[in-house]
Amino acid sequence: MQDVVLETWEGSGFNRFEHINYHEEIKRTIRWTVQDLLTSQQLYAAGRIMSHCSGLYVRRCASGDRSIWSLRALGLDASEENQILEHVLTIEVANKKRSVVQSRGRHNLKPLGKKHVVKERSKSNVYLMFLRHTPSIMRVCMDHEGLSHG
Repeated sequence: MQDVVLETWEGSGFNRFEHINYHEEIKRTIRWTVQDLLTSQQLYAAGRIMSHCSGLYVRRCASGDRSIWSLRALGLDASEENQILEHVLTIEVANKKRSVVQSRGRHNLKPLGKKHVVKERSKSNVYLMFLRHTPSIMRVCMDHEGLSHG
């Protein structure tokens, strides 16, 4: 594992987002959060968790050109010791254009991509169920912040 030099930067100016809704498929209330990643260590950790290259965006984030966001889901109906926080999606925003440039799930899956359609047939895969619901959560978040999709 490589050593990560700690770099930090100011937030993008967009607000941390939270949305709570009931997820019919798993019969739980879910707290969705979207938060700005503000350090090189957070970017590299997100890359490891999600198996993609968010760590390569340190320079662009530090310059203020881009921001990387993590969309996470937490089931609220479980007891505290049984709650699972899922990192569902990583989002790249072009800050000056106020535009979402890309969003990717684990292993670079696209929220509406065809790669995970076969996997989705397994209803026991909670992560893929969450991933399938991210477009509607993203729309609420983007509307809240006045972001477009580029």
